[in-house]
Amino acid sequence: MSVINETIASNGAGEPSDQAWPDFRELEPASARAVFPPLNAAAARSIVQDRWERLVAVAEIPHPVQRVWDALTTPDEIRHWLAVVRGPVAEIGTDYVLDFEDGEFFQCHTLQAQAPGPAGAVLKHYWRWVGVGPATRVIWELRPVEGGTRVTAIEEAYNPPSDWRGWNGNGWPGILDQLSGYLRTGTTWRWPWRRMGPYVQIELESTPYDAWEMLSRPEALRYWLQRRFGSFTPGDRLTLVMGDASGIVEMHVDRHVEPNQAFPSYLPWLEFRLKRPSWTTELSGKLYIEPAGLDRALFQVFLENWDNLPADIQLSERRIVAAFLRDSMVRAQNMCGPLPTPGHPHGWA
Repeated sequence: MSVINETIASNGAGEPSDQAWPDFRELEPASARAVFPPLNAAAARSIVQDRWERLVAVAEIPHPVQRVWDALTTPDEIRHWLAVVRGPVAEIGTDYVLDFEDGEFFQCHTLQAQAPGPAGAVLKHYWRWVGVGPATRVIWELRPVEGGTRVTAIEEAYNPPSDWRGWNGNGWPGILDQLSGYLRTGTTWRWPWRRMGPYVQIELESTPYDAWEMLSRPEALRYWLQRRFGSFTPGDRLTLVMGDASGIVEMHVDRHVEPNQAFPSYLPWLEFRLKRPSWTTELSGKLYIEPAGLDRALFQVFLENWDNLPADIQLSERRIVAAFLRDSMVRAQNMCGPLPTPGHPHGWA
């Protein structure tokens, strides 16, 4: 007699006991995995991927704290050594713009404005490059010393681009020298490195690989880059509509490095050239992406070679290209965000 038959016979009621049948529910995939996970089960996960960076530069300027404070907070003075100011600088809780008048600017928000006193002065603000980049915190500390003022410029960033320190010249010594030179002689400084840029960076709510996969598709290029023709295939030529009456720009793809192809980062990037009908030469550019903390990415674009364009069109064309790239990056951000919204007041293109 089988085990089951023996059990039935022992019940007396003709029914098998509860112990007669094994509980096959324990073999369901979820139950089995809970007590006996596969050897390759991904049990570990990243919960933090953050970097914090700080740049500190110091200079001693042979002027009293009040004089340095005026040069740091008065719009008519700031335009001589840094940028044109649009809005109040030393009003807590307000926004203003440091405008380089070539399409690039800092959007700023004042956090602290401690006017000069016996211990010195402090100006603290956030700023965003072209109004869409990650916010960093800037602190100006003015302390009286024998013969003048000790100026300390501090910038702090959370998950900035990997080359953030390089972009800032490993600190702010050049900017402090411009401030010092202006106070000493009244010299008006032109913002340097104008042969490079525009440089636009924007945060995406996605991993770098997922974002690149989405944004590099031809159908996605039609939206965020306003592509009329072409793709990111090396050797291809894209026709991009710049919007309004700005015409078009041609984008020549020289190299498209996909994920896991290039040392050392193995991140994707694109090398390209831009050409407009009014230009006598091309601009070189790079489009690239990198991590910015957990499940976030920094999408960036950069141009150079402006010095080879005719001088009489550089400024106007730079403003057009800067606005186009900024709007393009905002549209890319909208594609990767949870709630897509229009990236520009007009959708005429």
